[in-house]
Amino acid sequence: MNVELKPEIQEKLSEIARDSNLPLEKACELILDQFAKVEGGRIYAGTWKEGNGLMFLVQWPFLTGLLKISGDELAKIGVR
Repeated sequence: MNVELKPEIQEKLSEIARDSNLPLEKACELILDQFAKVEGGRIYAGTWKEGNGLMFLVQWPFLTGLLKISGDELAKIGVR
């Protein structure tokens, strides 16, 4: 899967990854994994009155997700 992001979004995600001592790709993987797995994550679509098109509402999960990653797995992605 390839995802194209605006430069400012990629920079913010890169900052989050650096703060977590993770490669950018792994940080994005964890974010999407938790969005999909934790109860409450949804995307709703609907029409809007002001124009021709659709609006999207992103509802983030309600609970904090907890992931445990083994030392071996961390070594595979280059985290010390």
